[in-house]
Amino acid sequence: MADPLERTTSLPVFVRATDRGNPLVTASIIMVAVVILYLGAGILVPLVLAVLLAFALAPLIRRLRRLHIPHILAVLLAVALAAAVLSTIAYVVASQLIKLASDLPSYQSTVTAKTQALQHSLGGGAFVESLTGALDRLSGQFAGAVTAGTAPPMPVTITNGGAGPLGIVQSVLGSVLGPLATAAIVLVFLIFLLLEREDLRDRFLKLVSRGDLRTSTKVMNEAAARVSRYLLVQFCVNLSYGTIFGMGLSIIGVPNAILWGLLAAMFRYIPFVGTIIAASIPFTLAFAVDPGWSMLLSSVALYVALELVITNAIEPRLYGSSTGLSAIAVLIAAMFWATMWGPIGLILSTPITVCLVVLGRYVPQLAFFETLLGSEPVLSPPERFYQRLVAGNVEEAIGLADEFIAVHDAPGFYEAIAMPALRLAETDLSLDVVDLSHRRNVVDSMMAVINDIDIDQDPEAASLPPRVFCIGGRTELDEAAAQILSRLLLAAGHPAKALAPLTIRQESIGQLALAGIEVVCLCYVGDNPRSYARFVAKRLLRQHPELAVIACVLGDGPTANPEHADWGTKGVVYTLKDAVASIRKSLEPGVLPSGNTALEEPIDEASLVRLRRLAQSDGPLSDMLGEIAKASGMPVAIMEIADAVSPTAVVPAGSDPRRVSAPSQQVFETNKAVIVPNVAVDPLFGNDPYLLENGVRFFAGVPLLGPDGEAIGSLALLDHEPREFTDADRERLELQALRLMVKLGRSDKVPDTASLA
Repeated sequence: MADPLERTTSLPVFVRATDRGNPLVTASIIMVAVVILYLGAGILVPLVLAVLLAFALAPLIRRLRRLHIPHILAVLLAVALAAAVLSTIAYVVASQLIKLASDLPSYQSTVTAKTQALQHSLGGGAFVESLTGALDRLSGQFAGAVTAGTAPPMPVTITNGGAGPLGIVQSVLGSVLGPLATAAIVLVFLIFLLLEREDLRDRFLKLVSRGDLRTSTKVMNEAAARVSRYLLVQFCVNLSYGTIFGMGLSIIGVPNAILWGLLAAMFRYIPFVGTIIAASIPFTLAFAVDPGWSMLLSSVALYVALELVITNAIEPRLYGSSTGLSAIAVLIAAMFWATMWGPIGLILSTPITVCLVVLGRYVPQLAFFETLLGSEPVLSPPERFYQRLVAGNVEEAIGLADEFIAVHDAPGFYEAIAMPALRLAETDLSLDVVDLSHRRNVVDSMMAVINDIDIDQDPEAASLPPRVFCIGGRTELDEAAAQILSRLLLAAGHPAKALAPLTIRQESIGQLALAGIEVVCLCYVGDNPRSYARFVAKRLLRQHPELAVIACVLGDGPTANPEHADWGTKGVVYTLKDAVASIRKSLEPGVLPSGNTALEEPIDEASLVRLRRLAQSDGPLSDMLGEIAKASGMPVAIMEIADAVSPTAVVPAGSDPRRVSAPSQQVFETNKAVIVPNVAVDPLFGNDPYLLENGVRFFAGVPLLGPDGEAIGSLALLDHEPREFTDADRERLELQALRLMVKLGRSDKVPDTASLA
């Protein structure tokens, strides 16, 4: 099953509403462009055809250039090869048509026999004659009613002397010269575009970039890549279709099967109606050749099977992934461009629409093209889930949850989908506090989804009295978060109970029964609820000083001042995972803190600050890292220390906290080694700014473990060249990290520079 969170490698550009321009101006420009496209079809169609052929021939020309063939010669060879292929196809089709014309008289007897058989099966022709007579009488009555009382018209016959030889020649040349002239114009445009490709590209960029060459180049490259992929996929699909269709007709026994396979492949470039036109001819031939009906029925069955498999199952997925267009966009584009430019518009509809979607991705005024025609989801998974909650559509919300859990797990759904949806609801709540129906729909639907999710709970923990209270801090949305956290705690084997915000109101907090409760977790969905949490923690600790009060702030991240002392709590966490971990530590024997002190930290902030200072100095620690790099055969070894402000972030030692290497962050978050043999081709870390700007091509990092076994940072080896890193190398690096921590002193008192020396 596909990952519901999976995205395309090229994410849409975020467009602010203020950047979109005046909608009326944009609509006026589009209307003018449509008029120009319609009136200028005679010039624009050959030009667009030439551009499309240039896209198709560009890969071949690049290959010829790699063989050190001059550019002009490469262009002429590519065009000559394309002309030779088209001429060969035309010759095969013409020879097959000539052969078919010579064989047609032999099929006359079969057609006559089948026609007579059909007449006999319909009652010897009496049924057809009676039906025809009834229609004639009916039409005569209508004609009589219309012409009653009027004189009968006088018949008039218009004749001409017949066309002479010169008229015949003019008629033939008139029907032939038009397509030949269009083909000649396309050929001239094609050669010119291929010869002047670089110069035309530079001029186009200068015209449209307005100084932003990066964005304009991305637009051109993405459009070219998508159109090239589409042409390649279309060629492969059409070739496969024509081959299978021709082979099938040959096996069935239809004459000239090669011709019909070629025609099927060629006519498939005309969407929707091309295959019907191409298949109707062999169907008629099968009717004329076979005295029975088996050949015709077999041909129809072959065509239907191919259409069902390729058109309805394979094409939408292949074309959608290669062009970025949705299936409905392909249909709408075909209808529009067929109206504008006729049959040629059907062939050009998809490539032109691809270019429009790419423009919509990068041009704010045309962003609606990307939204309406693109194949990528316009709503993220949390937004889709939240929309179902707002609409009260519990069934679809549960379906989205089941879809995600089938690929991941229930805790992952709560963290990645449910909590972001609650944050969206909190944002809407801050904008419109009077829409009570909206709030009720969200909460009721969320509770229905939570109750439906089948999460494995510890039966012993569910039967025991609660040791943990998860309390919604302010609103019903906070209560929903508390319900989620309590279920995660029960699944982890910790007896817990969720309570509503009413229990910690000023007038009712004194009535909260805390007997047997060891931990109280205050859940907040919004950002910066410090004053609320400090008030509640102060009241609770005044009554029960032995409580461990934890603030779980499930907003967009840490606030500007997240020190525990400012909150008056034992700890502050920002994810459900961290909340479960903190509560678990608080419930362990001998770990439960007392009084109004902070939760015990493996290494305090002062020690971490000292480690950072040592890591960025030129003292003994730098020498130790140099020895590790030398022993590993690497140019650089670095130590990155966890940031106490953000428990899930890593700060590269001696650098700006905003410049974080993604592999080191993953080392710290997963507490596991991360090996990236070649950063340039890695799908996760290939675009990491820290690695890219520092020229890092190889990364190998292992966690630095604190006294409690949790990672306090990472030890990483870096190189500017790709490398192989075996399991034995990883084990040696982990041993080096252990030795480093031993030298630093594995306690909460990290030695200073002098002690290391």
